[in-house]
Amino acid sequence: MALPASGQISINNIHVEIEGDNAVHTSLKELSDGTVATINTENASANRPDGSAPHEISEFYSYDHDLTSSSWGTSWSANTVSIPSNPGSTSYYNRSITFNGFSNDNIAMFFTVNSGTVRGSLSVATSTSGFPNNSATYRGVGTNSANFGFGESAFSINGSGTLYCRFKYVQHSSLHETSNRTIKVIADGETSPGTNQVNFDDSGGGFP
Repeated sequence: MALPASGQISINNIHVEIEGDNAVHTSLKELSDGTVATINTENASANRPDGSAPHEISEFYSYDHDLTSSSWGTSWSANTVSIPSNPGSTSYYNRSITFNGFSNDNIAMFFTVNSGTVRGSLSVATSTSGFPNNSATYRGVGTNSANFGFGESAFSINGSGTLYCRFKYVQHSSLHETSNRTIKVIADGETSPGTNQVNFDDSGGGFP
């Protein structure tokens, strides 16, 4: 649990944040310069001590010794799929991605169109315990926008693990589609989804 951002904090509060309830009392200098424990640099520079004299208790405002940064790990598995030509049918595809250090973060998916015209609809069901089945709750995957589609496609993840995604593609009943879409996943507060993505490619058939 992080130290408060303002108000009164004591050296004992800092001891407990860094060492837990069994803290052994040492000096503010040893707490600040990493002697007691390495300062967690996942904290913003304004929220951690700089390690240099003069050492101030105020340097520990908002410091969280257990803070981890949230990040996406292994990219989407088997990132290219080709959908057979079968107008009006429904296809399902499993993809997964690892994640680390999330704290009940709001997550969304969206797609960008690399080529062609979108005609079929795309949705996704997600789980952190294994791939969903066909009867799971599917959320629409919207197009790229300023808010990255938070809303219908939004869900929450916590901690670290694997995000299992089952994509559902419903083909148009009569119109042929040959397009390439890139599906991206993003956490609320991020300005971009980074490089983790899955490509639905039209090589060998694509989106009919």
